[in-house]
Amino acid sequence: MDKWLESKELPYHLASACGLVRKDEYVLLIRNPKRGWELPGGTIEQGETISEALKREIYEESGILSVPEHLTGVYQNLVVKDGYGPLDGVKIPPIINFAFVCRYISGEAAISDESEDVRWVTPEEAVRMVTHPLYEKRLTDMLKFDGAVVFSSYTYDNKTVAFKADDIL
Repeated sequence: MDKWLESKELPYHLASACGLVRKDEYVLLIRNPKRGWELPGGTIEQGETISEALKREIYEESGILSVPEHLTGVYQNLVVKDGYGPLDGVKIPPIINFAFVCRYISGEAAISDESEDVRWVTPEEAVRMVTHPLYEKRLTDMLKFDGAVVFSSYTYDNKTVAFKADDIL
């Protein structure tokens, strides 16, 4: 019998999405105050589709309108962690992130409450700028996307990332 049936505790995950927005030979990066340079994206809210959430997050963080074109990866965090800031005292469930290559539609890059800086950079510059291990892996996978979707499970304790699996779906 499944553990959750015995314990009556439903399994749960948060879902999020991130996007590598392409415009000509450039890609879009945002600088998060805590994590540094990264791809725009965030949590999928109740009632939103993955695509709606991704487009909203990219626009909120950068001022750029885009459309997801290809799912490139699914990344599963296996750890429940303690919340911080407004979520202090709350347990944050594991997150499943859907990564997409997106096409630029319109807009001018602009900072927001969620980004300290926003830039169009070459893919080579992006690889040098994104240093957070989780986002570095996603970016690398997205840049070498060849039509095969990558799946990775990992644990993360705010200091160390340990990837558990790397399978192609």
